Amino acid sequence: MVKLVEEYWGRLTVRGAVLGLTAALALVPAAPAFSSDVKEVGVPSELPGAGPFIFSSAEEARVKVEIIARGLSHAYGLALLPAGDALIVERGVALRLLRGATGSDPQLIAQPIANIPSYLDAPHLHPDDVLGIQAVALDPDFATNRQVFFTYNKPVGFDPAAQRITAATILARGELHGLRLTKLKDLLEGEVAVGTGGSRILFGQNDDLFVSVGALSIGDTNSAQRTDNIYGKVLRISRNGAIPTDNPFVDTAGARPEIWTYGHRDPLGLAMDPRSARIVASEHGPQGGDELNEILPGRNYGWPRFTFGTEYGGSSLPVNPVGNGTEAPMMFWSPSIAPNGITFYTGDILPEWKNNLFVTSARRGQINGTGALIRVVFNDNLQEVRQEVLLDPLHQRFKDVRQGPDGLLYAVTDEENSVVLRIGPEG
Repeated sequence: MVKLVEEYWGRLTVRGAVLGLTAALALVPAAPAFSSDVKEVGVPSELPGAGPFIFSSAEEARVKVEIIARGLSHAYGLALLPAGDALIVERGVALRLLRGATGSDPQLIAQPIANIPSYLDAPHLHPDDVLGIQAVALDPDFATNRQVFFTYNKPVGFDPAAQRITAATILARGELHGLRLTKLKDLLEGEVAVGTGGSRILFGQNDDLFVSVGALSIGDTNSAQRTDNIYGKVLRISRNGAIPTDNPFVDTAGARPEIWTYGHRDPLGLAMDPRSARIVASEHGPQGGDELNEILPGRNYGWPRFTFGTEYGGSSLPVNPVGNGTEAPMMFWSPSIAPNGITFYTGDILPEWKNNLFVTSARRGQINGTGALIRVVFNDNLQEVRQEVLLDPLHQRFKDVRQGPDGLLYAVTDEENSVVLRIGPEG
């Protein structure tokens, strides 16, 4: 089973093996430190019982959290179907169906969705290789066309110098019928490289489809700053795979025309503000440099030249975290929260949370077992007013959160024994 922990440049777990990597931080004067050189600390990632759990919130007095599914391994993403089922990604391994997710008796189907690429038995598989399925999203017209979009990392060859598999990140589409995807088609394919990582999918207004792709973890550490590849970028295409003519680099020689923004480290969350339709992305920095960015066409977000973060083993604060020609984040977190999937709440069941952004957090301050759901309140200009830490007593690595058709929130955790949680009012 593949487990990619929150800083895929910091430490990576695959089938129980833990290895250290590093991020080269420009403008951080201290010598680089591998996270494997840093003592791992934390509290047990154990749920405090079977639930349901009742929590207090600053603006929704009593909130109930139910465990609606167990038996998953390292869940990465989910998508709620209009009829109340849910698709759940076991990262790098399978796409699972949770039947009746919004009902009184959800059932996790043992048989995975057929025709999802899986490469667990690929030759020369290195513990750091992150292959297979990553993100999943439903076409806005899923009820009529049954189309499901997903990203996956496909092995292509072998790099003898790195002794690693080379792979490409791919966006694909298929039609879901029962427990099978049919009419599979690759819509977008990245360059072949060593160290491909995470990605997310977001449908915007009209025909827009955005895909965020993490920077390469080793080798080409400047991939995020170059426009000749998809890594360290947010991409924009149409749902049919066509490239919009108003993309910022569509007429730039040598550039990938799909690029919408660049200079990202590991953008593992995408969402659209329901009031303004502005796109925001959560992004892993190094230690103390996690960000929330507004995604604006053609902008450079600085990585790896500029960051608010420090080395994993400790270093001086960056002298200049935002350079000339780069975009400053809307928010940044220090200590780090390891942000993952994000969503704006638009329902009426939890009215005091309407238009709030929910950010899944895998851990806080480099301490394991401290994950949470972070609620961010914005004003009408999409500026932070306050934020609240929720569900941290559950001691889970939260990985994705989505709103269901019933107006409740659903979240998945990234654990050896992952769970699906349903979040709603107590009554």
